[in-house]
Amino acid sequence: MYYLGASFFASAGNMAQHRFTDRWLQSPSLTPPSGRAEYVDGLCPGLHLRVTVMGTRTFSAMYRVNGQLRRKTIGKYPVVTLAAARSTALKLMRDAQDTENARERRARVYESFSYEELVDAYVKRHLKPNARSWKNIERALRSKPMAPFFKRPVHEIVRRDIIRIIDEIMEAEKPQAAVNLLRYLKMLFNWAEGRDMIAYNPCSGVKPPAKTTERDRVLSDAEIKAVWIATGCLPAPYWQMYRMFLLTGQRRSEVSTMRWCEIDGNTWTIPREKVKKDRPHAVPLTKAALSVLATLPRHGNDAFVFTTTDGEAASSNFNKTKAELDAASGTSGWTIHDLRRTVRSKLAELGVPREVARKVLNHEDGKVDRIYNRHEYIHEKREALTKWEKRLRKITRS
Repeated sequence: MYYLGASFFASAGNMAQHRFTDRWLQSPSLTPPSGRAEYVDGLCPGLHLRVTVMGTRTFSAMYRVNGQLRRKTIGKYPVVTLAAARSTALKLMRDAQDTENARERRARVYESFSYEELVDAYVKRHLKPNARSWKNIERALRSKPMAPFFKRPVHEIVRRDIIRIIDEIMEAEKPQAAVNLLRYLKMLFNWAEGRDMIAYNPCSGVKPPAKTTERDRVLSDAEIKAVWIATGCLPAPYWQMYRMFLLTGQRRSEVSTMRWCEIDGNTWTIPREKVKKDRPHAVPLTKAALSVLATLPRHGNDAFVFTTTDGEAASSNFNKTKAELDAASGTSGWTIHDLRRTVRSKLAELGVPREVARKVLNHEDGKVDRIYNRHEYIHEKREALTKWEKRLRKITRS
């Protein structure tokens, strides 16, 4: 008889086991008084029989795939004979075992792969071609908590290692960072497992360490004024950058990586590869926004706007400058993304139609609108941001 190993039949311990025969299968005593009963074949332990209160007898096979227990319905008795059910169950289990053995053989090819090499392959083959936010994901996968694993063979990383890393981040009181890293690690190892680069996913069964909640922080008028004025205490180009966050409502990564070639007159066009949507996003620049940009030196058409390296690299020292801004403004407990939410809320206060406000912030459309509505709303967006500029000027001067 083909040997399948005890792991295939681990679920059978809590079920009645009986060597199936046609006489036994036809016995009225199998029908339970309520609910349903389940039996395991003593001759072929992967073959199960479920009997309902109505007397219906159904064969199924139980087997493991990638460590997960699977059930496949074979058919109802006596339409499906006992011999046919056993044959089908054995074939399903044999195929599953062969697949598992093949996966393990292929995984051995990558046994020398380090965690760092796996991340390199993941970024190159999957993230860059498919994820617009691939840089954020890569940054998390290469972050300081993962440093001890960079040179470690990936097949040596086990579930306990993942749990320890996540627990350490939680102990540092960074629950969102822990949740995000676990999600990205699951993505990485799921990809590797799907390509037979690893035989076992160490993130399997690891639950999120904290319940994430949507932020709802919106700055009050007094806080907006304090932050706006305090930006003047920051060195260039950070005071200009923070004012652009408030004037445009665009994402941190979009503003901070702005290039001069993206600006044409009074319109800033964010290229497709930098936004979440699959097309460029035009942002009208108000007089105040243009005045802020006019204070910055131009180092070339393709140079970064907000830079301390003569346009070669975008400025990104957000932690330090945000701390300085908090101290100077006396306002804390907010993030740069909260400025975006604040702009969206103020647009609603100003009576800007919901559709236009969504277009200003480049929020995702429904599927139908995404396919059929190609209107860019450039005039409407300019009117909305001009209204917000006037309101912002009033707030900061009151």
